[in-house]
Amino acid sequence: MITREGLYTSSNALGEMGDAVEAFLVSKGYEQQQSYHVANDVIAGISDGFGGCNLYMPKNFDNAAKAIRLLNEVAATIEGVLGAFPFLSAQAKQLSTEITEYLRKLFMGNNFYITNRATRNFHDRNAQILSDFYQGVSHRELSKKYGHSVQWIYKIITDERKKEKEQRVIQQGQI
Repeated sequence: MITREGLYTSSNALGEMGDAVEAFLVSKGYEQQQSYHVANDVIAGISDGFGGCNLYMPKNFDNAAKAIRLLNEVAATIEGVLGAFPFLSAQAKQLSTEITEYLRKLFMGNNFYITNRATRNFHDRNAQILSDFYQGVSHRELSKKYGHSVQWIYKIITDERKKEKEQRVIQQGQI
């Protein structure tokens, strides 16, 4: 699961986008925790689709065919992510358009870089630590393997277990 801290670690722009999408969804009446997870997945989708790109949101869209094409691609990416959530799938197209417009207005006139698959690095490492732990690797061995203190390994495992549980609950639509 992608965390907002992971988004900010990889890029301030991604973290700010995550905050913006979450705020937008909350303003639409969705619960805070649902909005948090959906926003993180939306930004992960944007990072995966547009990673390595330097993006500019012009203030004026007259004669800005590239920007319009970009926004359409962003909306399609967001729609795909939203469609994966059962409680959002029916409104995915409408919400993706609204979220894209919200992000456009928020970042209008700004130039920012989307790091390539940045949101996955932090997540992948932590998921691998948990996987190794489930396979019987001790905290001490994990500490040596990943170059973290034993205490930090305990924290990662605890956090990853909590995230797994939250994700299961969200996907079942119980939150």
